[in-house]
Amino acid sequence: MDTTHKPNKLRTFLAGLAIAGAAVVAVPSTAHADGGCGYTNFCAYSDDYNYLYQNAGNSGDWPYQVKNKVDWVRNSGSAGGRDHVNIYYNENNTGAYACIGYGTEWNLRGNAQSFNWTRNGDASGQGKAVHDNAASHRWVYGCGNGTW
Repeated sequence: MDTTHKPNKLRTFLAGLAIAGAAVVAVPSTAHADGGCGYTNFCAYSDDYNYLYQNAGNSGDWPYQVKNKVDWVRNSGSAGGRDHVNIYYNENNTGAYACIGYGTEWNLRGNAQSFNWTRNGDASGQGKAVHDNAASHRWVYGCGNGTW
């Protein structure tokens, strides 16, 4: 019986194992951040400090580990009431803001999200990327200009 064209099962298994191992190594750090974000929390993660910040309420000033260093955010809230989160350019919920809906996460490293909304004419930071520029957050009823 000629077996020269049949693949060696051990070699096939080892090749598959190597591919699976490479896939695990390639998982971005956001997967680690997401694993710790509790239900109904707003979470912000910074690569700089490998730090996950969680808060079920409002925050006028983020901890130094994520303030102006944020790489990933998640809104783990559920539908109803104040279920969106405004992410502000400045402390004390001031400046321009971005708004993230419930059940949503953003990997900010690609700079796709920016501070587009304003309230009371305070446009500081408007148009800038959220990545490495956010300082506070507040739960709101919906996204848009002037939400509170």
